[in-house]
Amino acid sequence: MTNGAQWNRAYEEAHQTGTLGPRHEHWRHGDIREALSVETFRKCAYCEGFVGDVSYPHVEHIKPKSRFPGLSHVWTNLTWACEPCNKKKGDYYDQTEPVLDPYEDEATEHLDFFGGIVTVKSASIRGEITRTLLQLNRIDLAYSRLRRLMAIEDLYDKWKAANDPLRDVLAKTIRANVLEGEFTATVTQFLEHVGFPLAGESID
Repeated sequence: MTNGAQWNRAYEEAHQTGTLGPRHEHWRHGDIREALSVETFRKCAYCEGFVGDVSYPHVEHIKPKSRFPGLSHVWTNLTWACEPCNKKKGDYYDQTEPVLDPYEDEATEHLDFFGGIVTVKSASIRGEITRTLLQLNRIDLAYSRLRRLMAIEDLYDKWKAANDPLRDVLAKTIRANVLEGEFTATVTQFLEHVGFPLAGESID
């Protein structure tokens, strides 16, 4: 953001003096919101559901602006989140055990995705904090993940039964679908389990 440094200073000063107001919240600008939405493929950076389909979208401050007002308009501290994840995370922050950062952390080092359920890997404290605080196993998400897996399984079965050139077309479709569709981590773990060539290598 071109004016980010200036906006940060103004927000931090207003935070210190107790004079914060809507005029200090430049992250609400339509261009910024649209850029964040595009960056995340319209998905919540935490639960990976399509934001517009499940709730009102929020601009999320990875390090909460209430505790880090000087980062209020730093692009790398902003992302796109659904209302439930944004509100459940709130102003939580711990220097040692923060919520998993969707840009800096590899979620599968801390969490496993089995069907509609998210489990914690290797007693990861950060994984447990993230799963519990954001309620990543809430019923609506579990059902949505299962529906997503059923759809991707149907594509996988068609790919497995097909011959080239259809097989190659379906493979490219599935790879694009993984990135652009909902619940990327869940779908990726499923496809790795069944042996689908996510990286593009050929298998018989």
